[in-house]
Amino acid sequence: MARACCSKPITRIIRIGKVEAGLIGLDESLKNVYMRAIADEEEIRRALLKLVREFGNYIAPSRENEYQDALLREYKIYVLKAETERKKDSTPS
Repeated sequence: MARACCSKPITRIIRIGKVEAGLIGLDESLKNVYMRAIADEEEIRRALLKLVREFGNYIAPSRENEYQDALLREYKIYVLKAETERKKDSTPS
């Protein structure tokens, strides 16, 4: 995954199952998947998990489903915000 030379990804804390976890590069991962316009939820889940791991986050294989559920939830929130912003920006003043 290409990143700017000197920028550090931001760590964000989200709820995974019953616990909170800090994830590095979550926002970048969400944006990447959104820009690819993937429609299938299973593919979105797999892509997000892969990208979050590429940022160096350890995810135990036994917790993959919990992480995928949480990542998909965060993705849906991201999409809602992005679509709302896009509509707001395209509305004539």
